[in-house]
Amino acid sequence: MQPGYQYGAPPAQAAAQQAAQQKKRRRKYGVAKFMDYLQWVLFALEMLFLLRFVLMLVGADPNNQFAQALYKFTGFFLYPFEGIVPSTPLGTKGIAVIEWSTLVGMAVYALVFYLVRLLLHITISRPEEPVE
Repeated sequence: MQPGYQYGAPPAQAAAQQAAQQKKRRRKYGVAKFMDYLQWVLFALEMLFLLRFVLMLVGADPNNQFAQALYKFTGFFLYPFEGIVPSTPLGTKGIAVIEWSTLVGMAVYALVFYLVRLLLHITISRPEEPVE
């Protein structure tokens, strides 16, 4: 006579497997949340860099407090890219500037964040079957 139910694995082993799966899900969730935060940081930085670029392009007053704060904050992140490409002055007075280093910085930060996100995605995804 067979019992009305059967375990796929002994109860202790099933509980251990379930705990391991739950731990794996928590790790995946944590990494995915971290990827979301990275994406938000990238978006915020890129928007600040874009605002800096536009203010420089239209020749905003560099003595304005908002412009100064923005230039100082973004200057910290764009410091490695200063002088890579010379800025192009516009107009007869040269107040407006195309700041190429800001555009280079935007591209580099986007690429680095994309690569970090890809690396994190690899850590939580299953390996794919080899293509023959």
